[in-house]
Amino acid sequence: MLPAARWEDVSGDSGARVWRSQKFVVKVQPLGRFESLRTEQAKLRWLAGRVPVPRVVGHATDAESEYLATTRLPGLPMHHPDALLHARRNAELLARALRELHALPIRDCPFNASLAVKLRQARERVEGELVDEADFDTQRLGQSAEQVLRALLKSRPAAEDLVVTHGDACLPNILVSGDYVEGFVDVGRLGIADRHQDLALARRSLRRNAGEAVAEHFLHTYGLSLVDPAKLEYYQALDELF
Repeated sequence: MLPAARWEDVSGDSGARVWRSQKFVVKVQPLGRFESLRTEQAKLRWLAGRVPVPRVVGHATDAESEYLATTRLPGLPMHHPDALLHARRNAELLARALRELHALPIRDCPFNASLAVKLRQARERVEGELVDEADFDTQRLGQSAEQVLRALLKSRPAAEDLVVTHGDACLPNILVSGDYVEGFVDVGRLGIADRHQDLALARRSLRRNAGEAVAEHFLHTYGLSLVDPAKLEYYQALDELF
């Protein structure tokens, strides 16, 4: 389906192999992953026309792997060194892009990523020994995945502020060009969830790449009246298990 081209391996931390040509991107991962590429294909198709995302070219499987081909969007990922030269501006762009995504009507979204779903998936990942405990944030290093899960169950928020979320709104998954967000990528975790699912991971990614001041500027731009500091910490801890 794809023309002959020079392909570049641009794999990141998701566990999938990612290959990029001038016009297309192909993601390859083992069959049986919790986040199937077929599901990501469905989410990209649902998002098309609502927010900017790559266009699906095709999905295929063989005996061991599955493959998802999409068009390549212009722009740089927000963690790219050239993008970080304008980190404060990009924090504002990220906040506005997430506000746009979060404003989509949840009644139209068929994908559920609420805590009931995420905590069940977390339990399955812990029991399947799929959690990388060595990759925990500093405040949880040395804890077991089971300990983190027990703490999450004990401190579960009483209510969820449900919106349509990206699910993994870190800087590599947002493409920017000048004063515009060109689109969202890696939308396999998209679904209806508390807005802090996105705010927590965006803030953490900005802290790591651009510093505390830029991360706080992001929250101010998004709207501090919508931000619950306790939920920011909760959803950052929840991401340890994914």
